[in-house]
Amino acid sequence: MFLRLTLMGASALVLNASLAQAEEARVLDPIEVSGLRPVELDSVTSSVSVLTVDDLAVRLSPNPVDQLRAVPGVAVSRAGSVGGLTQVRMRGAEANHTLVLFEGIEISDPVNGETDFGLLTALPVGRIEVLRGAASSIHGSDAIGGVVSLSAAREAGFNASAEAGSFGTVRGAAGFGGPNFGAAVTGFATDGVDSSGTGGGKDGSEAFSGLLTSKLDLGADWALSLVGLARQTESEFDSDTDYDGLLNDTDNRTEADQWLIGGALTGAFGPLDHVIRASFNQVERDNFSGGAKTDDAKGKRTKLAWSPSYTSGIHTLTGLVDYERETYDRRDVQYGGGTDASEAFESVGFAGEYRLAAGAFDFSASARHDDNKGRFDDATTWRLGAGYAFDQVNGRIRGSVGTGVKNPTFTELFGFFPGSFVGNPDLKPEESTSWEIGWEQTVGTFSYSAAYFSADLENEIYTAFNPDFTSTAANRATDSERSGVELAARWQALANLAVSGQATFFDSQDNNGVDEIRIPDATASLAIDWTVRPDGLRLGAALDYVGDQGDTDFGPFPARPVTLGAYTLASITAEYPLTDRIAVTLRGENIFDETATDIYGYNGPGAGVFIGLKLK
Repeated sequence: MFLRLTLMGASALVLNASLAQAEEARVLDPIEVSGLRPVELDSVTSSVSVLTVDDLAVRLSPNPVDQLRAVPGVAVSRAGSVGGLTQVRMRGAEANHTLVLFEGIEISDPVNGETDFGLLTALPVGRIEVLRGAASSIHGSDAIGGVVSLSAAREAGFNASAEAGSFGTVRGAAGFGGPNFGAAVTGFATDGVDSSGTGGGKDGSEAFSGLLTSKLDLGADWALSLVGLARQTESEFDSDTDYDGLLNDTDNRTEADQWLIGGALTGAFGPLDHVIRASFNQVERDNFSGGAKTDDAKGKRTKLAWSPSYTSGIHTLTGLVDYERETYDRRDVQYGGGTDASEAFESVGFAGEYRLAAGAFDFSASARHDDNKGRFDDATTWRLGAGYAFDQVNGRIRGSVGTGVKNPTFTELFGFFPGSFVGNPDLKPEESTSWEIGWEQTVGTFSYSAAYFSADLENEIYTAFNPDFTSTAANRATDSERSGVELAARWQALANLAVSGQATFFDSQDNNGVDEIRIPDATASLAIDWTVRPDGLRLGAALDYVGDQGDTDFGPFPARPVTLGAYTLASITAEYPLTDRIAVTLRGENIFDETATDIYGYNGPGAGVFIGLKLK
C-alpha cells in the first residue's frame, strides 16, 4: 500500500511538473495589435485572441481565414471554392469594417477598401492576433469591427513542405530563417468545384507568394526591420447572368498582383523611444469574362508614420503622426472607357495613447484626429479601457468603450462593375460607438473568458437595388445595432494534450430591426492538439460550427430574404516523423461532407483528403 501511494505521489509530481512546463511554454509574446506599443496579454483592456504556431497546426489550412473560425466573434463567408471571394465579419460588422495587417502593414485592397481573404491563400503565416471592437483611435479608418494582424512564419534554418490531394489541389513551400534574415516562397493551386452547382466547369484558383524579411542592428539601440512581399493570384468564378438569383456556369476569372514593402526604424534618443515606419502597398486587378478582359483596376497605398514614446515608472505616454495616400485607377475595356476613373485620397492622422500599469490595475486611453483633406469630414475617435486583477481567484475583469470610423471606399464612391454598380459621391463616413465588459480566469490548467459587447453604427453604407438591375451605395437613415456574447476556454489536460474552444452568440440588426445578412446567429469551435510522442508524432482535430444566417435572393424584385442552414466543418490533421527532420502529414477537411453555404446560390467543396511531406 505504501509503495502504491508513493508511486501515485511520484506520478502526480511528474504530471504537475509536466503541466507546469506546458503552461510555461504557453506564455505568449507581447500583443502588438492593441496599442501604439506592444503590451503583455494580461494587461490588455480589450478583447484580444492569439493563435500561435501550435494553434495553427491543428487545422493546418492553406488559408489563414479558416484559422479565424477558432476566434470568438468572427464570422467567415466564402463564395464557393478555396480562393473564391472570402470575407470576415467581426462582431456583426461588415466585411470592410475589419482592418487586416501583415507584418504591421495594411494589406487590404486599396481598390475596394476591404481584404478578400480568398486571395491570402498560400500566405506564409506563423502567428495571428485578433483585436475585437472599434480601434480607430489607434489604427484609423477601417477598424470599426476589429483588427486581424498576421505575422510571417519564422523557422530557423531551411524548411520545406509539399502536399497534394482532393479537388486537384497541390501546394508547396520552402523557406530559410536566420537570426537577421528570412525568405520564403509558397504556392497553391486547386481545380476547385463548380460554384454554380449546375454540373458545369470547376472554378479553380492559384496563389503564389514570395517573402523577404530582415533585421539590421544599427548600434546604439537602433534597429531597422524590412519586409517585402510579392503575391500573384488567379481565381475563377461563376455569376448570375440571367438575373434569376442563381448562379450560371460562366467563364469568369480575376487575376491580381500585389506588391508590399515596408520598413520600421526603432531606437531611443534622449528620454524617448521612437518608431518610424514607411510602407507601400499596390494591388492590380484584371477581370475577364469569356476569355476577354472586361476591366482592370490599380490601387496604391503609401503610409509614413512617426511614433515617439515616454515611460516613467507605471506611466507610458505615446504619440503618433502619420500620413496616408491612396490612389485608384480603373480602366473599362468592355464599355470602351466610358466608366474610366482616376481618384486619390489623402489624410493626416494625429494620435496619442496613455497607459497606466499599477499592479493589479491597468488603464488605457487613446484618441485620434484624422484630417481627410476635405474629401470626407474630419474624424475624431477615442477609446477608454480598464482592467483589474483579483489575485485571490486568479481572475480579471476588464471593460472598454470607444468609437470607430470607416470612410467610403473608391468602389462605393465611383462604382465598379461597368453599367451595373453606380457610385455615390455624396456618401458619409460610417461611425460606430461600442463598448464591452469581460471576465477572464485561470483555475489550475483551465482558463476561460466571457465578454458581452454592444455597438451602434451610424450612417451604415448599404447597397440599394433598382428595378433596372443597377445598384448603388447609400447611407442608412438611422442607426444599426449589434450585440452579443463571446465565450472562450482552454484546458491543458495533459502536458501533451490541449483542448480549446469558443462560442459566440450574435444579434446584428439594421435600422429597420431586420437581421443583417451573412451574420450567423451563433458560431462555435472545438479543437484538440495532441503530441502523441516526444519524437514529433502529432494529431489534431477541430469542429467548427456556423449557425443559421440570413442572405438575399436577388432573383425576384423586390429581392426576398432567405435563410442559410447551419453546418459543422470537421477537420483532422496528423504528422508522422520519418526521421528527425522529415515527416509525413495528413489533412482531412470537411470530413463529414457537410453542405456548407455562406452565400446564397454558391456551392462549396465537400470532403477532402490531402497528404504531404514536411522538412524541418
